Amino acid sequence: MSLSILRWQRHLLVAWCVSYPATLLAQAAAPDAATAPDDPEKRKEEAKVRFQRGLELVQNESWDAALAEFLASRKLFPTRVALKNAALSLRQLKRYVEALAMYNELLTSFGATIPPEERKTIDDAITQLKQTVGEVLVESDQPGSIVVIDGQQQGTTPLPAVGVNAGTHTVRISKEGYEAFEAQVLVAGGQRETVKGKLKALSTIGRLVVRESAGKTLDVVVDGAVVGKTPRYEGVLAVGPHTVFLRGEGNVGTAPSQASVKENQATTLTLSAVELDSEIRIEPVPANASVFVDGVQLGNGVWEGRLQSGQHQVEIAGDGFVAYRKIQTLQKGKRELLKVTLERDLSNPMWQAGFVPHLYAEAFGGAALAPIGGFGGSADKACGDGDCSSKSFPLGFVAGARGGYQFVKGFSVELGVGFMFMGEKMTRELTATGENEVPYSSKDYDDETRLAGPFAEISAAYQLLDKTPLTFRVGGGVLRGKATFKNGGTFEGVITQGDESADISQKVEIAESSKTIIVPFAAPEVRFGYRVSKKFILDFGVAFFILLPPETIRTGKGSDSTFSPINKEEGQRQVALRPVPNAFNEGDTTARPGIMSLPREDGFGVVLAIVPTIAAHFDF
Repeated sequence: MSLSILRWQRHLLVAWCVSYPATLLAQAAAPDAATAPDDPEKRKEEAKVRFQRGLELVQNESWDAALAEFLASRKLFPTRVALKNAALSLRQLKRYVEALAMYNELLTSFGATIPPEERKTIDDAITQLKQTVGEVLVESDQPGSIVVIDGQQQGTTPLPAVGVNAGTHTVRISKEGYEAFEAQVLVAGGQRETVKGKLKALSTIGRLVVRESAGKTLDVVVDGAVVGKTPRYEGVLAVGPHTVFLRGEGNVGTAPSQASVKENQATTLTLSAVELDSEIRIEPVPANASVFVDGVQLGNGVWEGRLQSGQHQVEIAGDGFVAYRKIQTLQKGKRELLKVTLERDLSNPMWQAGFVPHLYAEAFGGAALAPIGGFGGSADKACGDGDCSSKSFPLGFVAGARGGYQFVKGFSVELGVGFMFMGEKMTRELTATGENEVPYSSKDYDDETRLAGPFAEISAAYQLLDKTPLTFRVGGGVLRGKATFKNGGTFEGVITQGDESADISQKVEIAESSKTIIVPFAAPEVRFGYRVSKKFILDFGVAFFILLPPETIRTGKGSDSTFSPINKEEGQRQVALRPVPNAFNEGDTTARPGIMSLPREDGFGVVLAIVPTIAAHFDF
């Protein structure tokens, strides 16, 4: 960044020197273009120094200060590059109307000497600026009416079209003895908008007398329009409050004051002019918001003016919006730009009156976990009794979409679909039963349970706030879940044959049947979001899924046709243990443990799943 700017500086310094002969020709052709110098060489040298200072400020991106130096250089000794850089600074400051005027002045003064490549750059800049600048044509039924646009007086009617930046502007038309006319106008780039003001004669009037305490001669500005001069001004005004200040040559003037004019009475205001060494521009949204500085109302919409450096209380207020207040510090010789977008006051009836019932859609997704009680089945209860050496609570995800219809402001009904998956693992102790009631125990019994499937729900939601919506939802539905189970462990036991006994230790895994179950659930939820645009919201929320699975007895695959000769209960999880050769010393030395049966267990109880999700919401 610095290297490129330094190169630019060197290029412009060369251009400044090269442009000097052309500048002399331009001055010879138009001798009034600059003030007649006492010492032309000294003025030229000072102009060069100020130009160089402006380039140094550009390097620091101090565009406002750079503009001041380029304009001072131009005043001392007009050059092509000083004008060009002043125009560039105005573009950076978003003062597009002034930038366009500066470029046009550049072409008028130096068009014949501009190189083709530079001319193309200037023409491109002018084309871009015309897309960001429009015009306002103001007409009044009373000739001689004063026109003020965004707090700046433009002249009296009839008046040529006034160039303005694209956007919303406040137009005020006034004339002594008539009620002021004020309107908001939205101007697009490259377009002209016409404002026609019809002024009504005042039915009740008062008089305003304004004096400057030291007897200085300054312009008297009332409600943005110059109406006369001090040392003493007297005029007829409408009854009510008016904003008054003084403006003189240079930066001499007064801060805005408020005068309350009373019917058939004279209100006197004595003001003391001082140096106003700073400047501020205030741009509120909405464009018709009222602007106050130090307790004085300056009007509606954009306000721009000079004040003394230091701290000032700025307040912006609009019907239906939360008021904005700030202590703004102004620096000497600086121009501040304050852009403020007011937040809606949703308690104001104006927003409720504008509500339109509408459809909306949401997509959501996030984690699902059940840290309290797990799946709630026999395995989790065994862990609750201290029979687990390790356990992970059910963990998974939820994803889905819902559509809703907001009948009245804030209240909606919704239908949603989605998919849920959760699974848990544990290692626990378990005792199984073999033939002849022989117990087999395992201390490393691995148990895994999964529940997954689609779901459908119906819900009701209530939403508060607008910019940061807070949503409460109560819903319920059914999950069509597939329950799968997996087990395995090393079982140890003792079998006897006659007077002998043999220790049995075998790794056992019994394949279990998966089951499809219908699971009712309730799902209260709270969400907090941010409105990205008028129709789009991103939010985060937490739902509490309360799942109520039916009794789900765990069964082995094929167990309906394989029964233990000891316990022929249908659905028993059974496995034939492997014979162990040479287990005994006498007789048949092979130990035959036979069939081992796992205890009857339920896969699920009541499940409480905590589901944090993010969602995208779109209003139709």
